[in-house]
Amino acid sequence: MLLFSIFGMTAQANDSVTLEKGEKIYLIEQVGHTEEEIEQLPIEVAKMLVEEQAIIEDTGSEIFDFVEQLPSKSYQITPFGKITSSEMKLGATAYKVTSDRANDDKFYIYANFEWLTHPLYVLVDKMTFGFPSSSHLYLPTSGENVVQHEHRYSHDPQGNGNWINYSIIKKPFDWEPNAGVAGAFDLRAGGGSKAKHKGYMGQYVYVPKSKNGTTNIKVEYGHKRISGTPNLSIFPTGIGITPSSTVDTASYGLTISY
Repeated sequence: MLLFSIFGMTAQANDSVTLEKGEKIYLIEQVGHTEEEIEQLPIEVAKMLVEEQAIIEDTGSEIFDFVEQLPSKSYQITPFGKITSSEMKLGATAYKVTSDRANDDKFYIYANFEWLTHPLYVLVDKMTFGFPSSSHLYLPTSGENVVQHEHRYSHDPQGNGNWINYSIIKKPFDWEPNAGVAGAFDLRAGGGSKAKHKGYMGQYVYVPKSKNGTTNIKVEYGHKRISGTPNLSIFPTGIGITPSSTVDTASYGLTISY
């Protein structure tokens, strides 16, 4: 639990705010979501999409699977693994939204994860949104901080659907100019093998209207085996999880045009 202090001690009960019927209709008919997808959206994100007249650019989800395995002997190293089919669901969506800057287009990048089984080690996981500098996308800042960001972790200790939604974090764990952002998720102990974990991250990005093109955004999730937390690196594709013999990853690609 290395980053416990980042998230603070405030846990919030299940959100009592609900979507109005008109908002659900708008999310289906105008934004482009299905009813099932709407049910998976955090309420604060769903309402924002309506308010900002969002339109889906690209979306999808995959279920990944990996085996957490300790080496039986000191000289045996479990190779860097890829989370590949049944233990985690990772989804991501890119939206074009109403821009508040006359000379720029604006996009909202959103991704969520849910552990379908309880991980052997509940540590500090990370998620990244990476994009190449050649894309001309840039992050909004205020002073030394990236703004228009949020990530949030939720815990269901008993696995019975009673989620504890922890405070929304408004600052990324890390970021790199013209490369993307990262969030950290401190998976909580408690509840044993029945416990469930999920979370999401959202970030606004801008691109000058004078630029035209298509680019990819790589959404990546990293889980450290044994101890610690995944490290971050800057690749030609943007910020991402550093490969390691003790880190498992899941990734998803989005495409946006401007």
